[in-house]
Amino acid sequence: MRTDGQVTLPFRPVTTLLVSTVGILPTDAAAVMNEHLAPILGPWASQSRARLTRLTEPGLRRPLVAQVDVQLAGGRRVRAQVAAETMSDVVSLLAIRTIEQLHLFPGALAECLRERVSTLLPPSPPELLPPAVRRVARHKICHPEVMTAAEAVLALEAMDYRFHLFRERYSHQDSIIVHSGGGYRIVQARPNPVGLQVPTPPIVLATAERRSVAAATARLDLTGEPVEIFTDKATGRLAALYARYDGHYGLLGAQAAIRNAHGTW
Repeated sequence: MRTDGQVTLPFRPVTTLLVSTVGILPTDAAAVMNEHLAPILGPWASQSRARLTRLTEPGLRRPLVAQVDVQLAGGRRVRAQVAAETMSDVVSLLAIRTIEQLHLFPGALAECLRERVSTLLPPSPPELLPPAVRRVARHKICHPEVMTAAEAVLALEAMDYRFHLFRERYSHQDSIIVHSGGGYRIVQARPNPVGLQVPTPPIVLATAERRSVAAATARLDLTGEPVEIFTDKATGRLAALYARYDGHYGLLGAQAAIRNAHGTW
């Protein structure tokens, strides 16, 4: 067994995949990750990174979290992330999810994988610990990248995000995009439709209600939803309180909003 570590194993000549491991895992965890992922990534393996973590919070049904970040040509990136109960499950699920994600750029897949159709449901959101023990475990400062709504859709899908904070290019508004039925929803503090004329897929524009962080936390404690998007009463800026795979919460917002409200974290 091993605790924290990082191993690079060659799968083919001049093709390697860097695998980081955190927590108590089998000694061959990195080798198993390489065995399953390197054939899928092919020439992109040497530019990609994978991470396998065993979470320590008691009571989690899926304590293993795996992620791969694939670096493609032209600066493009594709990410996949899954959680599972066992080592075999997490590696298999990550391999399948990676293939699904790479379908966004079919040329990055081997021909034998391009027609593969998965019948699996989308990954389940993180499970939350009981409300009495949940806490905001991470405060994440973000510099929203300026992009169009169409570019935000691509980033949401390619990076396997549950939501994505960006600055809309034409309205100059901090915005968060999430999946909504068969389309997408963009949430803004002061909704502005400029730049959101994207007919396919459909995009709905919504208002982020004004709440304190405490009120947003209370709502997630009550609903158990994976994310609460709101306008922070203290700053007037957009923020998102979200479920983490360790069962706690994370708080995401633009740098100015977080620093103004709470000082430097």
